[in-house]
Amino acid sequence: MTPLKSLLLSLCLLTLLAACGGDDPTETLPPVTPPDEEEPIIPPGDDEDNANANEADEAHPFATDLSIPHLDAENQYVEHTVSFREQEILNYALEWVEDKRHAAWVAFSFDSETCQKNVNRTNTWMPDPFISSSPQESDHKSDGFDKGHLCASEDRVYNRTANEQTFYYTNISPQMTSFNGGYWVTFEKLLQTWARSGAYEHVYVTKGGTLNHLLTNFTGTQKAADGRLPQTDADGLTNHGLACPAYYFMAILAKQGENYQAIGFLVEHRDDYGYSNDHQAPVELIQAHAINIDELEAQTGLDFFCNLPDKTEAQVEATYEENAWEWKVTE
Repeated sequence: MTPLKSLLLSLCLLTLLAACGGDDPTETLPPVTPPDEEEPIIPPGDDEDNANANEADEAHPFATDLSIPHLDAENQYVEHTVSFREQEILNYALEWVEDKRHAAWVAFSFDSETCQKNVNRTNTWMPDPFISSSPQESDHKSDGFDKGHLCASEDRVYNRTANEQTFYYTNISPQMTSFNGGYWVTFEKLLQTWARSGAYEHVYVTKGGTLNHLLTNFTGTQKAADGRLPQTDADGLTNHGLACPAYYFMAILAKQGENYQAIGFLVEHRDDYGYSNDHQAPVELIQAHAINIDELEAQTGLDFFCNLPDKTEAQVEATYEENAWEWKVTE
């Protein structure tokens, strides 16, 4: 190749490189200024989000059961279990409030097995072996009140041990005789009818008395079986120092397939309803006490059905459909 051709070829190559523009490692990009105080991007939630769920652990494996309200770390949480059909199952759970000497609530559920009626009432009254401050029989003597079950004896008749556990004194509340045997009993029978109707796969229940609203400075009008009128002091305590709720409640969640429905009841603790063991309240009166779960939470200060996904919980707690329930007692 002649010197002239070599020169021309070199010039062509230089021109081509300049046109293509190679990467310059020393070239700097203009700085990017981030927006002031930009909020982090949070992905949208899904149907399974649950911000207020309980956490189960080895000592409390049933804390995530749908019947269990949001737990209060200041109280003692206890799970009473039984061996049934070669499985350890939750019979009922409770949260014990030490200074009130009363449960904040009891929680349990009915399914195809726990709704069964296999045994009779046992009447095995005893202190709760898992709660050192459990009341004794003497705490319910000569006070003018009945020993009212929270989780009713008739709620747990699928197994003898299960029924015996309902007679722990931590599951008992001081109730006026006519209220216990004449009025509240109809609510219990309606619940049991729903649970044993076969209409639902599961019925989850939380029951209790309002420890945030006690019956203070009260003297009843009807004597109990011990011949005394029920009385409470200025702190809402019986003569043995047990809290006496001004209201009793039920929170009920029924599940069939993927569908849930819920209803609440809030009932004033009185002895002048006009009913008794021999003349129990008709079911028609019960509907007047029905409220949605959001309202019940506002009245009790409790967070029911917290283990549901948040979206489902919000939907079922906001309202109740009266026509979705069968208002008939067969128990």
